[in-house]
Amino acid sequence: MKRPVLIVAIAIFLITHAANLQIPLYGTYAKLAGFGSGISAIAFSTYVAGLLPTLVLLGGASDRIGRKTVILASLLFACIATFLMIAQPNIYTLFVTRVLQGIGVGLITGTGTAYLSALMPQNAKQVATYVSLTTSLGFSSGALFTNIVLSYGQSLVPFSYWMVFVLILGCIGLAVSIPEQPTTSGSFIRLPSFPPGAIWAGLAIALAWSLAGIVGVILPAQLAQYGLPNWSGPMLFIIVIAGVLFQPVARRLEARRSLQVGAVLLVLGYLTFTCGAWLGQLSLVLAGVAIAGTACYGFTYLGGLAEVVRLGGTQAARVTSGYFVCAYLGYGVPVILIGFLSERFGVVNTLVGFGAVLLVTNAFLILVYQKLKQEKR
Repeated sequence: MKRPVLIVAIAIFLITHAANLQIPLYGTYAKLAGFGSGISAIAFSTYVAGLLPTLVLLGGASDRIGRKTVILASLLFACIATFLMIAQPNIYTLFVTRVLQGIGVGLITGTGTAYLSALMPQNAKQVATYVSLTTSLGFSSGALFTNIVLSYGQSLVPFSYWMVFVLILGCIGLAVSIPEQPTTSGSFIRLPSFPPGAIWAGLAIALAWSLAGIVGVILPAQLAQYGLPNWSGPMLFIIVIAGVLFQPVARRLEARRSLQVGAVLLVLGYLTFTCGAWLGQLSLVLAGVAIAGTACYGFTYLGGLAEVVRLGGTQAARVTSGYFVCAYLGYGVPVILIGFLSERFGVVNTLVGFGAVLLVTNAFLILVYQKLKQEKR
């Protein structure tokens, strides 16, 4: 692996890792400030306020000002966000931190993919593999790392915060040395692009990542009613790692076939962990989370990413940014809606209602990709 490829992969991992680092302490910060648990769902989704404008308005900015510059900026945002939680560990700082984390993630997703694509122009699948693996490991390990550290002693500023802060500083030093790639002329603000066919991959990943948000925030709150501990870190780890383990299988499939398989597994996993939440059976919840994870970060994620990289061509940064706009809308918005609806109708009833929407939409996507495959022949 080339040195620049390794450094960019590390940057993607650290920025996504830092984004979920504080999740196990959301409830604690909210309680200390006198708020209820509902504020946790809002805080979790607040980073969309930083991420979506960044993806929408600056998704192609790296083509104009340089991809190295944007990668360094994304690392800096993640570094500042982590330091703020070290300096002022409270719910108010968390909201600011989440916005900064969103900006950092928004900058690195499309830009990191485009940088790697330029280094490996003939291997879209390998680029998709690197990006999906690093983001998957990053998002899954942040909360788990903090959970592990907290098991040795409670603290508002666990050691995981300090360690990640130092690692990001080190990565900034390494990223300074990577070569800049050629820039293009044109507008600084370059909106995400959705070439024909890309919107279906965007819808698929939005549905898939909505489950990741539910697993991180909604399910732990439901399980707490049965006297079960905070499983946010382990469940996020399981949903992502299950997907990572199945990525070698997904890579062997044609992108659209991978998306179809992901749609089936997504519904099956959702139904399983919803039943587990209703019955208070942790083993059933974890099994459902693992099944859903094979789609969220395996078949659906890798298949969709490979599809948009293929469709993007020379506009890889803009098209990939469009893909991640859909992904993060799915990751953040349903959590807020389900959080509010759960207060009125109950968690399980709300999850059942969302499950019906998930079933119908994924059935539709399966038919769409089957039709596209037939047209290709």
